[in-house]
Amino acid sequence: MTRGTPQNQTRLRIPSHNPNLGPRPVIPPRRVLPKNPQELRKTKEYKAAARRWTSSIVALPIVMYTSWILYERIYGDKAPKKLANASTSSSSSSS
Repeated sequence: MTRGTPQNQTRLRIPSHNPNLGPRPVIPPRRVLPKNPQELRKTKEYKAAARRWTSSIVALPIVMYTSWILYERIYGDKAPKKLANASTSSSSSSS
């Protein structure tokens, strides 16, 4: 019995390099981002992050307002707004 490891626990094995598995995949080096703000804004990562941020800023007020209106319809006393009846508006305009 070894000291420090109970008999019912398995020991963690660290795999060694097996020549039958082939070469390990090469991990490409990380891109170095430019320090100049004008150059940083031209990068692909910046444009993707800016697009997500802009979409969030535009969508958040719409989602909040729509959620509030639907909440009032379900739990409040408000009914959905009705459009003017098409037959009454067309008959008054044709006279």
